[in-house]
Amino acid sequence: MAFINLAINYPKHFMKTFNALIILILSTSTLFAQTNKKLVAEIAAIGKADQQYRVAAIAAAKKYGSGSKQDNELMNRQAAIDKTNLGKVEQIIANYGYPGKTLVGKELSNVAFMVIQHNDLESQEKYLTTFMQAADKGELDASLLPLMIDRVRTAKGKPQVYGTQLHEIKGGGVQIYPIEDEAFVNERRKKAGLPPLQDYLNKWGIKYILPGSVGNPNPKSLYYVRVEQALPAIEPVGGEDAIYSKLAYPEQAKSNNITGFVTVELTVTSSGDTKNLSVAKGLGYGCDEEALRVMKEAKFNNKAGEEAEIRMKLPFPYKTKK
Repeated sequence: MAFINLAINYPKHFMKTFNALIILILSTSTLFAQTNKKLVAEIAAIGKADQQYRVAAIAAAKKYGSGSKQDNELMNRQAAIDKTNLGKVEQIIANYGYPGKTLVGKELSNVAFMVIQHNDLESQEKYLTTFMQAADKGELDASLLPLMIDRVRTAKGKPQVYGTQLHEIKGGGVQIYPIEDEAFVNERRKKAGLPPLQDYLNKWGIKYILPGSVGNPNPKSLYYVRVEQALPAIEPVGGEDAIYSKLAYPEQAKSNNITGFVTVELTVTSSGDTKNLSVAKGLGYGCDEEALRVMKEAKFNNKAGEEAEIRMKLPFPYKTKK
């Protein structure tokens, strides 16, 4: 049997171009592999830094109480790292897009998400669409999205959608932030890959009954309502700017380019004075101490006539509104 030679004699100039193209593809692949390797290492380091003091702070909060000196000291250190991590992640997203499963692998695909989740509301809102697009492409675990969506909504004083956000009560225990269209929350959770809300809250020692058409059988005390929503009669004398204008930008924070907000928890007395001050979320570098100093001297109009616990976010640096 005779075999037919199907070899094709391409022109020499074509073969040179073809070979050059193959070399270019191989070089590009090698370069991508090297870049990807560096990116994986960088993301891994960022992920490690994201937990550097956070785990110890959780342990300190359990042992000494949330907002204790030990808890705050650790979280202040972590807050400074969180700001540094945010800058690194933002640069990575600008250069490569979201660093998801394709770029850094499944185990590290949630690192950028967690870093931004641990920063301020402005950053969370800025990248929410990026997270949604990454989840749609399979680059990010879609079950993480409800956390960010609920966190942004509760930070803005809106009801959450999936019931993921809880408020820690001083002295122990938690409350649920209000939920929009609560009777159907489990349907939304199921679509997002989350377990029923009853199961989730049971882990926190909360006995929860899903509301039906008749009404909500859960006690009002189960839900956390912001004091500024429940008691609009409590407001700073002269407005918030009167407090913010007294803030000094610490030299240590300025030299390290530390910016953001310090969240202070406090009790406003019936006469409008403040007491029981603590830092709920700090920046470190002298900002926390300055925030406490200013809030200790702050005065409030308290038309409600009752003591109330509130939170205030103080900006560093403060820029006067024109």
